[in-house]
Amino acid sequence: MLDDIGAPSSAAIAKALDVTVRTVERWRYIDQAPRPVELALYWLTRWGQDAAACEAVNFRALQQTELAILRGEVARLRGELARVLAVADFGCANDAAATVSPARPLEQVAPARPVLQVVRV
Repeated sequence: MLDDIGAPSSAAIAKALDVTVRTVERWRYIDQAPRPVELALYWLTRWGQDAAACEAVNFRALQQTELAILRGEVARLRGELARVLAVADFGCANDAAATVSPARPLEQVAPARPVLQVVRV
């Protein structure tokens, strides 16, 4: 992997990973680094970059498909709503707004039934 990213020096790797140069040299001597270090270096290689690019392309295609499906659903629901609204608007028997005209605000509308007054004797 190090050859693929330009064979950086031990000092450069140590600085990038925030470890000592001696630690990096030990990893090079045994030809093995801890898994998190190997993963960090992998994403810098052409293979890691290709994997990231492939994931981005696949995610974009998935999002475009989902967008097309949702747009179709919106169009279907708009058509269904238009059909329902075109049938008729008969109102509702208990619709409070049916007694309110635009000229009279709601506060000025008389109640639907008389209000009982308490008379003290």
